[in-house]
Amino acid sequence: MRPPATNPTQTETTTVHIEWPMNDHGAMTVRVEGSNEVRQLVEFADGNVEGTMAKLPAGASLPVRMESLGTRGNAWRVTGLVGRTPQSITDTSGRDDPTHRGHRSDKEYGEAKERAEM
Repeated sequence: MRPPATNPTQTETTTVHIEWPMNDHGAMTVRVEGSNEVRQLVEFADGNVEGTMAKLPAGASLPVRMESLGTRGNAWRVTGLVGRTPQSITDTSGRDDPTHRGHRSDKEYGEAKERAEM
C-alpha cells in the first residue's frame, strides 16, 4: 500500500480518457475530461488497480482518484478506481479511427486491443 498523498490539495477524483494504454514500463497517458489536461500515470495504489488500468484500451474512460507526484513533473499516482465498472471497455465505436488510436502502430493497437479482451 502506498503512503497517503504528501500534498492533499493535489489529490482529486476525475474522469480520464485513455490516450495511450499502459506500456511495458507500467506507465500510461490519459486526458482529463473537462480540462483536456494530459497526464502521465506512472504509479498505482496496488496490483488490482494497476491490473485493471493495464487492460484498458485507448478510448476507454473511467473515474479515478489520483494524486500528483510533485517531484516527478507531470507524473501521477492512481490511488483508486471510483464507483462503477470502467466505461467504454466494450464500446468499440471509433477505435479504428486513427485519431482515437493515439497514433500508435498497428502492432501496438492490436496488442492493446488483445489485452482488453482478456
